[in-house]
This record gives sequence, C-alpha cells and structure tokens, in this order.
Amino acid sequence: MLYTIYKITNNLNGKIYIGKHQTLDANDSYYGSGNAIKAAIKKHGKENFTKEILFIFQTEEEMNNKEKELITEEFVLREDTYNLGVGGEGGAHFKGKKHSEETISRIKDSLNTDDIKQKLIDNGRRIGSLSKGRKLSEEARKNMSSPNKKPMSEETKSKISKSLSEFNKANPDHFKNKPKRKRKPLSAETKEKLKQRQLERWSKQKQISNTPIA
Repeated sequence: MLYTIYKITNNLNGKIYIGKHQTLDANDSYYGSGNAIKAAIKKHGKENFTKEILFIFQTEEEMNNKEKELITEEFVLREDTYNLGVGGEGGAHFKGKKHSEETISRIKDSLNTDDIKQKLIDNGRRIGSLSKGRKLSEEARKNMSSPNKKPMSEETKSKISKSLSEFNKANPDHFKNKPKRKRKPLSAETKEKLKQRQLERWSKQKQISNTPIA
C-alpha cells in the first residue's frame, strides 16, 4: 500500500487542491473527495485539471503528518485553494474518531473570518447549482410533507431571521445583481391546452350574456 500526498491544479484558473490518498497505484485516477474540488471538476471538466504526486510514504502516519504540515489554516484561507479544512485528521480515514478540543477550537477560529465565510457561501452556491433539475425521491417528498415533522422553534426562527438580516445588510446588491430566470418556452401541447381553456371560458361567458332575464 502506498500513502500519497497529491496536488490537483485547475489549468484554467490556477486554483489548487492538496489531498491524501491510500492506493496501490500512485498514478490512479483519484482526484479527491472534497466538495469544492468535486464541484469544480464537474463544472470545468476533468480534462482541465492536472494531478501531481508530491510525496509517497510507507505509513499512514507519515502521510497524515505531511498533510497536516501542508494544509494549514493559512493555506485554507488562500483565495487560490479548493481546500475547506485543515489537514492531518479529516477525510475517510477519520471515520469513527473525534477531533480534540484543541483541533475543534482551531477549526472554528479558522472558519470565523469574512474571507472563509464567503468562500463557504460561494462553494455552497456552486454545489447548489449542480442540483438544479434533479427530482426528489418519493421518500424525500414524504419527509418534506410529513405532518409528524418537528416544528421549528421560535429560537431557531429568530436565528435564521437575524442571519438573513445581517447578510442582506452586508450584501445590499446581492439580489439586485442576480440575473433574472429565463422562462422555459411553452410546448405546442401546452399552448393548445391553454387555447382550449380560453375558448371554454369565452363560450361560457357568451352563454351567460345571451341568457334572457326573467
């Protein structure tokens, strides 16, 4: 087993992503599991990204230590990276474990800045845009319409309202600059149905107007 540290570069804009990967083939097609890098690859196409192996280790511990050394809070906050969290502990190999209090505090501090908040918002929008056009499963629809859903508390409503208010104040032109949604053109079948409904309404109105008053 090889324990690798790799770098993915977006050849279109120069943004990079550094990750770790356990593999039998250092030159495999794995390009990372982070949400931001996956969304970017889907948007720009895998052919516009280059993978480079930076280090190969014999143990997972060495790999994790190197990732921790490379992916620091400063690295995450850079504008040219797709990494959203510090290295060394996260990822698939972290399942079933817990962060230390020190690490949790460090991650919170790294996320509590205007730059990283905007980065997370932008990432969320990119991922959200990928979901357009997808249909909800029957189970999801039932969950959304279930009468047994726990109602939202007043405290939660207040927090959401406050958060939206703060966002609107900080971004007054957000909705002004948002492009208008283009209407999907009506099909010939839909146009015909609308025409028939209009004719039916017109016929009923004509009948009423021609009905003699007793």
